[in-house]
Amino acid sequence: MNNWTLIVPAGGVGSRMGANRPKQYLEIAGKPILIYTLKALDQHFHQPKFILAMAAEWIEYLLPFLNEAGLTERCTLVAGGKERYDSVKNALTKVNTPWVGVHDAVRPFVSQETIERLCEHIKIHAAVIPVVGLKESLRKQTSIGTEAVDRSQYVNVQTPQCFHVPLLKSAYELPFNETVTDDASLVERMGVTIQTVLGNDENIKITTPVDLVLATHLIQT
Repeated sequence: MNNWTLIVPAGGVGSRMGANRPKQYLEIAGKPILIYTLKALDQHFHQPKFILAMAAEWIEYLLPFLNEAGLTERCTLVAGGKERYDSVKNALTKVNTPWVGVHDAVRPFVSQETIERLCEHIKIHAAVIPVVGLKESLRKQTSIGTEAVDRSQYVNVQTPQCFHVPLLKSAYELPFNETVTDDASLVERMGVTIQTVLGNDENIKITTPVDLVLATHLIQT
């Protein structure tokens, strides 16, 4: 029995990319970024179930790529919502495995080592996310300018963010709040401690044209 369902919200419009289509459907070497993301997850999680939350107008476009990748039978498609919160909440109604991961549609470079760390810690902790340390100096804006802060106290958050299913379903009973930017933040509102594991530097979220250039290089080399 596979213990994992992976939710991939794919309903965003990707305005920062400035492209003529949502960024998850931009193609690199003839395939949309979303397919590279799904294939990486499929390999590292050893054939999990997938739930894609997406806009209906992109289903016909995506289906041939899912078929080619051999993912159609394990992918359930649900409606993407107005907010990411709504998309994940819709997807959770279809989850019936013990563990669930929520992963950005445009993070195709998560590593096997990152996933192994998540899988090991989810056996012990109910909420586990990957993070990486900051490499650049960090400053905080104040009313009179800026001030330096200790970057060792901060980390960059990645996905997949992984949870015991009853916990995440309970968290999504909480009302939407614009200050909640990811699943871990929502779970944290319930008083649950979020455990972290080391992610990988290549696990970037492709958001801007510069990110797309880097992703194209990584895929084609």
